[in-house]
Parts: sequence; C-alpha cells; structure tokens
Amino acid sequence: MRATVYLDHAATSWPKPPSVHKAMREAIVRFGGNPGRSAHTLSMGAADVVFQAREAVAELLGIRRPEQVVFTMNATYALNTAIKTAIRSPCHILLSDIEHNAVLRPVHALVEQLGVEYSVFSTEGDIYSNICHAIRADTRMLVSTLASNVTGREIPLSVLSRIRREYGLYTVADASQLLGHAPVSLSEDPVDVLCAPGHKGLFGAMGCGFAVYEDTPPYTLIEGGSGSESRETGMPQRLPERLEAGTLPVPSIASLTAGISYITGIGLNNIRQKTDQITEQLQRELSAMDGIHIVGSVGHGIVSFVSERYSPEELARELDRYSICTRAGLHCAPLAHKTFGTQDSGTVRLSASHTTTDEDVLLFLRAMHHILSQ
Repeated sequence: MRATVYLDHAATSWPKPPSVHKAMREAIVRFGGNPGRSAHTLSMGAADVVFQAREAVAELLGIRRPEQVVFTMNATYALNTAIKTAIRSPCHILLSDIEHNAVLRPVHALVEQLGVEYSVFSTEGDIYSNICHAIRADTRMLVSTLASNVTGREIPLSVLSRIRREYGLYTVADASQLLGHAPVSLSEDPVDVLCAPGHKGLFGAMGCGFAVYEDTPPYTLIEGGSGSESRETGMPQRLPERLEAGTLPVPSIASLTAGISYITGIGLNNIRQKTDQITEQLQRELSAMDGIHIVGSVGHGIVSFVSERYSPEELARELDRYSICTRAGLHCAPLAHKTFGTQDSGTVRLSASHTTTDEDVLLFLRAMHHILSQ
C-alpha cells in the first residue's frame, strides 16, 4: 500500500484536522436541536454553535457585525444568491475572464430570463485599467474571483473594492480559492458581497458555505421557515434570517468554526509562505521536464500543466496508480480555459496546501519521471 499523496485541495481540503471531526460529532451528539426553532436546551445549544461560527467568520474577515454572515450549503449557492438577489432587470454585468461556472452559469441564466448582457475583462496586465475600460453606461454589477481555480492567478480584492467605490458597481467577490491561503480584510477592502466555501482552504466539512453582505439585499432567492416573524408571508427584512430559509447544516457549520481556529492558529502569513514555496517548486520542477508545459501563471498552491504525450485524463489516471490525487479536465471553468487556450484539452491541475509535505512533492515528482520515461 502506498501513502496517498493528495494534490486536489482546490476541490476540497483533505484530510481534515481532528478538531474538525470532534466539532461535527459534538454538534450532532451534544447540540442536536434545530437552531432558532425552539427554546429547549438542544435547540439553544445549536443556535450557539451557529452564532460562534458567524463570529469566527466575522473575525477572520475583519467585520464587526456577525449577522452579516449568511450561511448557505456551498459557495455556488452563495454566489447564486448574491447575483440573483441584486439583479431583477436588464443591465450589463462585468465578469473576469477566468470565472468558474458558479458565476458564469447564474449570470447566463439572467441573460435568458431577464435579457441581461455580460462581458469579461482581461486579467492580464493592469487589472484596474482593464476593468475601467470594460465598464459601460449600463453596467450595474461586477463579479470576480479572487484567485483562479485553474491556475491560481490572483485578482486583488483591493482593486475590486476601489472600482466599487469609484464607479458605484454592485460588487461580488468569489473567495473560494483564496480564503484560508492568504489574509482577506473586508474592513480594509469592502465589497457588497464576498462568497466562499467552508470545505476548501478553511478546512471545514462539505455542506457549508457563506456569503458576507455589506447591506441587506432587496430581494430573496428562496423563501421558507426562518424561525422568526412566522406570521408574515414574506421573509424577515434583517440579515441573516432574510436569506437563510430552512434548517441550517449545523454539523458542517460547527466544523467551519474548528477549521478557522485551526488555520488562524498556524497563521495565514505562515500558510501563504509555505504554499508559495510548494507552488514555486512544483512549477520549477515540472517546467524542466520534457514535453510538459505550465499553463498560465501559478499561485496559492495551484499549478496546471499539459503534456505533449498524454491527455490530462490519461496522465491523471497514471498518477492515480501511484496513489497521487490530482484533477484533470476543465475544472468547471471553461471561461478560464478559453482565456488560457486550453479549452479543447483541459489541464492536469495540482493544488497543494500548507499540509502538503516535502515527501508528497518528492513522490509526485518521482511518479512523473517514471511515467514520462515509459
């Protein structure tokens, strides 16, 4: 049996810290009630678990009001909510040219449903100038990832915040591949909504994502029980209840608190330093291999590449025989692959974490040499 070398952290982090396992179990065993639905001990305990998670996210992002944190089932749901609760009439939406389908598809749905138009700005060169030149008179929304899930290319939150301030655009940031890898401060660089999953860089379990709102949106995405104002036919006007219809995934939310505590204990600057070192090593060693080509810029543990001899799927299967977990294909981001010129083939994506060891990197490189020498 070979030890598993896990290089698919951009899909989900693994393994989870023991503290995450413990938090989920306690949420089920000790706090098994439905939060906000009753006044008994188990329900109140579950509500405390949820509020502690709001406080943990708020502290991580430098915001003062935990009620700004709205929990969802994942980042995709958070992005759909952020986009669709803000746009209800024809307008122009501006996206980066490296967006994930979690952004592209809900925007395209608005094209079909409302007659919305969208275009993309280039993430090459001066991003601020590129965005400014792409803004139209009818542009109402700017949506952008903070780091590409294909290559790790970063779009600074400070640039998006500046555009929001200067042009008054409703700005949505997707922090799925950045949060947990580098510090993010909404007090320094505010946007209207920041969306993220709990199960990637924050080391929580699958089943919990969140959106952090600057202000309460005028519309809702779904409606249902909120635990308050039950006589009203509409959702409550205040956050977070306005956007949290139905029962929350308390065990996953509890795991998020534990995951945030885990990474803050290590230190985000320490995490970024180690991840950058691994990223640079992988890029350097792969670039020296015959027939291997790095795609785009790299960053935040992510390195994508193609082989002249193998398709991405073939190479990923070969690596799996060495117990090395990678991801091949388009990574749910065809717009990004169009930008990088790999829309027909896709790539093999490596995504490391601060938990990736020197031995993991060495085993991967040895496997690549063996595969390419066959």
